[in-house]
Amino acid sequence: MRGFIRWTFCLLFLSASFGGLLSAQSSISEESLRVVLGTPREKDAQQMLPRFLLQLAGDATERRRARLEAIRSEADFREWQETNRNKFLALIGGLPAEHAPLNARVVGEVAREGYVIRKIIFESLPEYYVTANLYVPTAGQGPFAAVLAPCGHSANGKAYDVYQHLFIGLVKRGYVVLTYDPMGQGERFQYWDFIHHQKFLEGPDNQHAMAGLQGMLLGQNLARYFIWDGIRGLDYLSSLPEVDAQRLGVTGNSGGGTLTTYISMLDPRVKAAAIVTYLTSIPQKIQARALDAEADPEQDIPGLLAEGLDHTEFVGMIAPRPVMIGAATRDFFPIEGTHETFAELQGLYRKLGAAEKIALVEFDHRHMYSRPLREAAYAWFDRWLKGIENHAPEPPIVTEKDETLQCTATGQVMTSLGGKRVYDFNRAEAERRLDNLDQRRSGADFRAGLAGRIRGRLALPGDAPSGKAEKLGEAEAGDLLIEKWRVESEPGIELPVRVIKARGRPGRLPAVVYLRDRLGEADSAALFESLARQGKLVAVADVRGFGETWAPRTVREVGADYFQPRDGRDADFAYAANFLGRPLLGMRVWDALNVVQYVRSRPDVDHVALAGRGIAGLVALLACAVDSKLTGAAVEGIPVSYGAIAQANVYDQPASILLPGVLFDFDLPDLFGVHLLLVVNPQDPLGRKMYETQGRDAVFKGGASSQDPPAGRNLEVRVAPYETDVPKMLERWLLAH
Repeated sequence: MRGFIRWTFCLLFLSASFGGLLSAQSSISEESLRVVLGTPREKDAQQMLPRFLLQLAGDATERRRARLEAIRSEADFREWQETNRNKFLALIGGLPAEHAPLNARVVGEVAREGYVIRKIIFESLPEYYVTANLYVPTAGQGPFAAVLAPCGHSANGKAYDVYQHLFIGLVKRGYVVLTYDPMGQGERFQYWDFIHHQKFLEGPDNQHAMAGLQGMLLGQNLARYFIWDGIRGLDYLSSLPEVDAQRLGVTGNSGGGTLTTYISMLDPRVKAAAIVTYLTSIPQKIQARALDAEADPEQDIPGLLAEGLDHTEFVGMIAPRPVMIGAATRDFFPIEGTHETFAELQGLYRKLGAAEKIALVEFDHRHMYSRPLREAAYAWFDRWLKGIENHAPEPPIVTEKDETLQCTATGQVMTSLGGKRVYDFNRAEAERRLDNLDQRRSGADFRAGLAGRIRGRLALPGDAPSGKAEKLGEAEAGDLLIEKWRVESEPGIELPVRVIKARGRPGRLPAVVYLRDRLGEADSAALFESLARQGKLVAVADVRGFGETWAPRTVREVGADYFQPRDGRDADFAYAANFLGRPLLGMRVWDALNVVQYVRSRPDVDHVALAGRGIAGLVALLACAVDSKLTGAAVEGIPVSYGAIAQANVYDQPASILLPGVLFDFDLPDLFGVHLLLVVNPQDPLGRKMYETQGRDAVFKGGASSQDPPAGRNLEVRVAPYETDVPKMLERWLLAH
């Protein structure tokens, strides 16, 4: 993360060593560069991005509801249900096709009064080990109804105290219960420090995000592996002589509620489900991100709302089987969304003649699988799996120590059994995708269609950028004039732009559009001033979510935390945009293209080049790749390959630059050399500055630039020994082009 945090500190430029190109101190003040800060427009600018995302979500919801309301018959419902199921499977990249042997084995047993706990290890995929506990009643006559209980985001997985209460409560009620550690939790940490014998990514969220965002580049979602563990768990339960395979239920809360939903909607063997503290609605989730709700790749699947899928459609894929929704009124999964979804489901179940099979129970507490919610789940399963009404309270329960429930000798699959991780599957898939790209690059049409594929993957609007602008004011800095503009990128998105030029320069000037990175603190006015004094018109722009348009909410989010790669608010915006089928990176590229169009339309401009650093540098690179009229771009501090990130064990790049499914169509080296380009300080997957030879090899390796020598000669790669050298490199290149 340090590679990104470093840009949040102001750069100190040397004066004498710059040969006079950059002044030691700019005459352009911070105040003179303000466009909306300190004006009545400031609040609107800062709420622009979240407001726009909610508008898109609202529009998508209207379309989704129209499909739902169009159900008039059993045939309509079955077609709607099957269409939704196929869409969901396509969005996650399908389920693993391999029904390999489970190789399940009992590695231990714990006897307790009225039940026994078996310690199980099975393989949901070959050498992909799942650690599980099976709770079996020792009283009563089998075969018993059974419940699969996937866990939420507990660091100790199946051993979490609250979850043990659920498992023991069910087994004492006469159910066989199978629970298991999700990947990244309990005994299945995916990222392990073998030297210090500890996990090196804290928290399940980080374990999930590291693997999940990587898979997103491949057009796959981490949910496919979570779901597959659960489906293979049902395979195991169904094979047991103690289990009645015709009476299977699933329940879990939080992330376990997510999995309960997914497994139930994809596996018809599930006869009843209790989904707890998960179901809400995607628009409400997007809005709740302002309150720091957690995000996870397996829950935040790109394209869901764009394809007309929300939580109503999820449960609709289970219908008309019985579903209980358990909710907490003070949950970070918004209760308002729960109520909206439940109302829609009530209407659907009534149409199906199964109104009694959908229920909502809620209690006034925080996010948890509380005792009242557990007791409601017990009664629900008794009703639909046993055919009895039983509202008995949960009996006294004594939980086990984590060590008692461990299935592996060391407490970790990685150190006891080895085997495969999701990373191994991601890497193998990445190699296939990159091999396919290599083969396609040899075709004559690859370069010809590259810009179109980039536009499609970024989900850019089909019309041309308008560059509609309104002048808000101007300021002076010596002999420099600073115009302040508002450029409309699309309805609801207005970008602050400052146009800096020297007075008295007649004719049409070459222009530089400089995209500010994040808070803009890394950009020195000295660079802008020097370019303007030497004959450039400089347009300094904030794309949405950067500079004056960032959306602060809490003190904690100011600075680095806001842009923390996987958990910051910028990442939340990226997850939300992905739901809507419009990646945040693509939105920012569209902003850049509109600013370019505005600048290009000015009567005092000849031609336009782009520049940017960090995330804004990648925005500039992509904009240059789709706008053939740009003369080129100078970028600094960008990763040089999505493929390298997809193959890395760990990486430190922000969620907002990771483009869903990108490796189906192109990799970043394919963009290098399309136009004149300067790449300063290329980064490896960990965000570290490469050595110059290493950077050049990475930039030219396998991309379109290496297939086209003339284009390749337009590409320059430089590494700045010191941060203070970067502005000098950018300035020299921009003045020459």
